[in-house]
Amino acid sequence: MPRARTKSPASAEPKSATVVPNVRDHILDRTIFLMGKMGTTDVSVRAIAHEAGVNVAAVNYYFSSKEQMIAQLTERFMLGFNEIMTLLERTDLPPEVRLRRWAGEVMCHLADYPGILLLMERQIAAEPLDAFGEALRSAMRRAVAQLKSTLRELVLGGDEQRLTFKLTLFISTLAGPYPRRLDRGPEKRSVRAPAQRARFLDLLLEHLRK
Repeated sequence: MPRARTKSPASAEPKSATVVPNVRDHILDRTIFLMGKMGTTDVSVRAIAHEAGVNVAAVNYYFSSKEQMIAQLTERFMLGFNEIMTLLERTDLPPEVRLRRWAGEVMCHLADYPGILLLMERQIAAEPLDAFGEALRSAMRRAVAQLKSTLRELVLGGDEQRLTFKLTLFISTLAGPYPRRLDRGPEKRSVRAPAQRARFLDLLLEHLRK
C-alpha cells in the first residue's frame, strides 16, 4: 500500500524551483511521454525521474511499485481517451464537425507526446501485454470502429472497400506530421498552429468527401 501523503519528504520534492501543482500527475504525464519516446513501457525509475525533473525518491514515494504506476497510467490514459472519443459520439452534430473536432484534439495530443505512435505500433504486436498495453490496444480498436462509423455517415455509405480505404487514409494522414517525433517546423507554419491545423483539416475532409 502507498504511504500516506500528508507531508512529502524533502528528498521527494521536484528538483526544479518551480512548484508542480500535482507531482503524482506530473510524473504520470512525463512517464507516458517517455514511454512513447522510447517505444516501450519498460522504462526505468531513474529515467522516469530524470524526465519528470524529480528525484528517484519522489517516484518511489508516490508509487509503491511498477505495477501500481502502470495501473494509474492506464487510468489516466483512458480518462483522456474517453474525453476525446466523446467528440465522435455527439450524434446531434454533423459527422464532419465530429471528425474535425476529434482530429484536432488527436493532432494536438500527437504533438505533445511525440513517439506515442511508435509505442502503439509496438503494442499491437507485443505479447504478453501489461495493463497499459491492453488499454492501448483496446483504445485503438474502439477508435477505429467509431471512426469507421462516423466516416460512413460522411461519405453516405459506399462499398466496404472504399470505406476502409478512406479510413486508412484519414488515420495515416493525421499521423503523417508526427511519425516519431515532435513537429519541429516554425510554430506559425506548423500544424501545431491553430490556423495551419484548421487548413490541414479542411483539405483532408474535402478529400474524404469526394
